[in-house]
Amino acid sequence: MEGKQFNRRSLAVAVVLAAVLTVFVGVLYNLQIVHGEDYRAMSVTRISNWETVEGARGELLDRYGRELVTNRAVYQITLNTSLMGDEAQRNPNLMELLNICRDNGLSWSDSLPISAEPPFAYTTDTPLAYELSDGGVAFTRLGSLLNALPLGDTVKARLSLPDTDDIEAAKDLSEIPAGPTAEELIAALRTYFEIDPGWSDEDARALIGVLYEVNLRTYEVYAQEYVFAQDVDINVISAVKERGLSGVSIDTTTVRQYNTSAAAHILGHVGPIQNWEAYQGKGYNMNDKVGIDGAENSFESYLRGESGTLVQELDTSGRVTSEYWYTNPETGETDEPKPGDNVMLTLDLRLQEKVSEILASTIENLDSEDTEGGAVVVESVKDGEVLAMASYPTFDLANIYSDNALYAEAYNDPLEPFNNRALLGYLPGSTFKPLVAIAALEEGLTTPAEEIRDTGSLQLPEEEHYPYGDFHPQCWIYRQYRGNHGWENLSEALRDSCNVYFYTLGHRLGIDRIDQYAAAFGLGQTTGIELPESAGRVAGPATSEALGQTWYGGEVLNASIGQGNTLITPLQLSNYIVTLLNGGDHLVPHLLKTVKSSDYTETVYEQEVEIRNSLNLDPDNVEAVKQGMWAVANDPESTVDQYLSNLAVEVGAKTGSAQVGSAELEADAIFVLFAPYDDPEIVISIVVEGGASGGNLAQAAGEIVNYYFSAENTVEAVDAENTLLR
Repeated sequence: MEGKQFNRRSLAVAVVLAAVLTVFVGVLYNLQIVHGEDYRAMSVTRISNWETVEGARGELLDRYGRELVTNRAVYQITLNTSLMGDEAQRNPNLMELLNICRDNGLSWSDSLPISAEPPFAYTTDTPLAYELSDGGVAFTRLGSLLNALPLGDTVKARLSLPDTDDIEAAKDLSEIPAGPTAEELIAALRTYFEIDPGWSDEDARALIGVLYEVNLRTYEVYAQEYVFAQDVDINVISAVKERGLSGVSIDTTTVRQYNTSAAAHILGHVGPIQNWEAYQGKGYNMNDKVGIDGAENSFESYLRGESGTLVQELDTSGRVTSEYWYTNPETGETDEPKPGDNVMLTLDLRLQEKVSEILASTIENLDSEDTEGGAVVVESVKDGEVLAMASYPTFDLANIYSDNALYAEAYNDPLEPFNNRALLGYLPGSTFKPLVAIAALEEGLTTPAEEIRDTGSLQLPEEEHYPYGDFHPQCWIYRQYRGNHGWENLSEALRDSCNVYFYTLGHRLGIDRIDQYAAAFGLGQTTGIELPESAGRVAGPATSEALGQTWYGGEVLNASIGQGNTLITPLQLSNYIVTLLNGGDHLVPHLLKTVKSSDYTETVYEQEVEIRNSLNLDPDNVEAVKQGMWAVANDPESTVDQYLSNLAVEVGAKTGSAQVGSAELEADAIFVLFAPYDDPEIVISIVVEGGASGGNLAQAAGEIVNYYFSAENTVEAVDAENTLLR
């Protein structure tokens, strides 16, 4: 009886246990199988941190694959203050990070416009609001943040902070309250951020600077991601890891590595997006870095990588427990970053460095107090490729945009080192004369053998001279030496740069035909180079009208010798000579040679020669002008043959000088040269502000020619397709 009762109890217990187990299994099945994905998604959503990871930017290389700009892997520190707890925990946590940085000499991002040490003062003239160029007033970042922070009415009133209504109603800064002093503002923010009263003013200011950066993003005053510090060394990393600072992350990223200091004006730099509207809808996010200027900007579409999305799972203390690339549930595609393509420029790095060196040395050694800067362009005759383009003074591209003091010094330099003088307009002076010569020959208005007499000033037959009245412009030799060139043919006139000869050709051509040929040779318009450039201008009635001036008929004479209102860039100068040497094929100069895939296995794009227009010049006329330029470089009666007649190859050239501003100032020196004479490969143009005479630049041009054609610097051959020299 007792055994049966025991068996019944055992069976009952077993049934109960089985029921419990069944329910348990059912619950597990429901959680893990039926609704597993749903609960997992909910779990990930609640504890996941999504990060945008930039794709590596493509490299910039020269025509032979030498590295110009590459990427360098660095560590950076980012902050997530939401994981740092309340103010009592957050502030000491951040202060410990700041002390680690101080101990290791690491600077951090801090754009608060207040001095770092007491007595505190604003570092800008308009700390809270500034005037707009089109009228009215707008908040600065600091002003916008203070207006958005919940400081309380009492604090705001005590600080005399302008509000949105004040700003919108103001017509200028005088209608805006002066606001607090820097000392008052630091004291108020110290209270608002609950900083320990026992901390020093210097420590409080440092912490406020960090919290200012964090709050700019929190209140959407500034959209860029806050990177606390970049290029962090191992000592800082170790200290941060050892102390387990909450919300402080150390990640890897890449920064641009500049491998030459000789092409700052060409290469450009990258930075935060400055004009979001221009990038919106093109796959960018607001935290992306983009090319700001130079080749970095011009070839942005090739160089930029595609960002990916990294999902990090965090524990409650903010530590990463796992991470994976986001997968689109609809397409199944993994959102991994993709590197950009590599851009090969037409530049020859070794030539670029040599040209930059020669330009700097020439300018620094000229005996002229008026010399300020200059430029050199070396262009290929065959295809319009720019082999070198140097501008002086220049700047340190590797450091200038990361060093505020260095940038401010360059920005305020009266010599304006940021200007790419190779793409600025200058009076061409006598380097314009070959264009007038070819125009007159093509129009049948002269022949190479015709001689025109220079008596010291222009003396046309009376029936031809009447448009100019008593205006008899003088030749330069008469002004300087009371001399004249006598009877001269085309070659001799180019050699001696005889003004009277070219006044006569200009008179025969008239301004309309001069302007027509100038336009056909690309003057007065942008060349098409992939950088921002001046279009220049050519003297004429339309130009005078655009400048608010009156055109007088006699100005055609000055225009025919490259004076007056004509301005051309050094690149336009070299390009118009290239057009002449090519028989009238006006090539578009360019910097882009080819684009390679990120792993160099494929050619993404190959730049082709582009002919903008063709003049179909008579070869005999071209040869006649070339002969005159040969005489400039080689005839013993030339003023520059001593520098050019014994080079590695025979050359042709033309000197020029252009008086600008006061007659007491030295003229600008202009020079253009092509080489070799028989089968031209390159054209070199040089401009030096205040250089006095183009003859002063002949030696520099000769050095470039000898370097380019020397045995060790002849054209290098790349071994095979998809193989680059390193």
